[in-house]
Amino acid sequence: MLLNQFDTSVVITKNRAYAFRLLNEVNELANKADDDQLARYSRYLRDTYAKNTSLSNAQKATLFLAVSKRAAEDDDPQIAAICQHFAGQYYFLSEEYGKAFEHLLAANNGFRQIGYPNIPEISRYLYELAFDYYYFGEYDKTIRLLNESAHYPPFNSNLAIQTYNTLGLAHNLLHYNKTGSDGSPLAERNFRKARQLAISYGDSLWVGIVSVNLAGENAFLKKWSAALPLYRQSYRLIRRFGQRRELPSEAALQIGFVFFQLGNLDSCRYYLERTAQFRQQQRTRQFATNLQDEYGTVRYYDLSRLYYKAVGNLPLAYRYLDSLAVLKERINKRYNSERLSLVNQRLMIQQHQSEVAAIDVEKNAQQTLFWLVSAGLTLLVGLILWLYHLSQLRRRQERVIEAEKEKSMRLEKQLVEEELSQAKADLARFVDNLSQKEALIDTITAQLADRAPNTYSIAETRQNLVNSSLLTNDDWDEFRRRFERVYPGFFWQLKTQFSDLSPAEERLLALSKLKIDSRQMSQMLGISPESIRKTRYRLRKKLGLEGDSPLLNLLNEPQDTPKTPD
Repeated sequence: MLLNQFDTSVVITKNRAYAFRLLNEVNELANKADDDQLARYSRYLRDTYAKNTSLSNAQKATLFLAVSKRAAEDDDPQIAAICQHFAGQYYFLSEEYGKAFEHLLAANNGFRQIGYPNIPEISRYLYELAFDYYYFGEYDKTIRLLNESAHYPPFNSNLAIQTYNTLGLAHNLLHYNKTGSDGSPLAERNFRKARQLAISYGDSLWVGIVSVNLAGENAFLKKWSAALPLYRQSYRLIRRFGQRRELPSEAALQIGFVFFQLGNLDSCRYYLERTAQFRQQQRTRQFATNLQDEYGTVRYYDLSRLYYKAVGNLPLAYRYLDSLAVLKERINKRYNSERLSLVNQRLMIQQHQSEVAAIDVEKNAQQTLFWLVSAGLTLLVGLILWLYHLSQLRRRQERVIEAEKEKSMRLEKQLVEEELSQAKADLARFVDNLSQKEALIDTITAQLADRAPNTYSIAETRQNLVNSSLLTNDDWDEFRRRFERVYPGFFWQLKTQFSDLSPAEERLLALSKLKIDSRQMSQMLGISPESIRKTRYRLRKKLGLEGDSPLLNLLNEPQDTPKTPD
């Protein structure tokens, strides 16, 4: 009941605060009743509530796999398998069929290991896996899983009806009109069961939908009188209760076809017109897929062709015949394309196909194994306990190893980051010291200006100070050592690519890497700003740099920040 509410209640799926208050109440109830399973399901619903947000199907699959991993680490295989099942379903919706069946079959294997009867909603998971196989045309697997699903309490009324309706469709497609032990066709028997369930649940719409399938069985056998009341009942019920879920276009078309077979052409025309109206509404409201709509159009064109030929309107009959031929050719092309796609998708999941096939083998071997297990029960229990102990020990060891690896990686990353940060700080301090030397030159020049009025002497003195390189050979060696700690391999790469670079050009490139402007660079290297620009120009020519070369960007002169006037 709790799972069904969290699937269908709009208040719960749209209002997170309300949903979590409800889960808090469920937790209290679980604690009072000492119900561990209810508590675990409540926690699972809380952890996966984000599926109700605007996540993509692939993101929802990732969410469920993360919760599955946590559940497995907490030794909760039931919730882990449930989450893996839904991850597979969301991958299926994303058309990633290989991943979908990998997780769906792994989840089903987990369910079987726990025991189907120990999972309250197991009928739902079996049905959804069966319907995924139905999509791929694996009708034998579909039937096997649906028969298994029918042994357990239904998840809700809708799935209970769908189980038998889909069983009827699968029997119909796999071996049409095959009879059961009571002599009745299997498809028809399942359709009747689905219809009885729909009546007992009071679901009039499903009564109408299943009635169409049941009437189709009679129509195939040309039992027109038996098919007509079923089609008519379906038409009335779907028209009355379908609302936004279904339109009675298929039932109307089938009624028209039965009247044509019975020779009642006026009634046939009436239901042809009703079909056209419903199909127009269906296209507007986007009910069916394009392919399903085209199959309905084929049946509509075919009946229209037969009707107009019967009433003598041959031009219109041939127009429908031409349209029918064109549409069938288009459907055949699409069908062939889709069949090719399905073959490719089956190859993706081939390694997982044997998982479900093993179910029959296990069932056949269970009775033999039962006597063997009974004879050696004590030994088996001891072996299981020993294996369980080893499994738990291995899991703990793996968790410890993973934790140590993660801790070691974090520590190593932290050391690298600290070392790089220290290297950058050392380089910044070194450059800052050079800048302080530059400031010292400006201070000395200012003091000389105060003491000596001779402008020429002051300018000459300042120029001599500037031209005395701030970056001496010892400074350069220290600078280079610190620089390579921050940018390892910089000079090696320059020498590798451009072997004829001079030491002065290397210095210019290194200072450019630090975005030092021309004025500071000229003082550090003991040359004029004009010489810096000429050196850059020669470097560009020498290295053949053009366009958007990264090295050309390095040589471009940094934007000098203008000084604010005093």
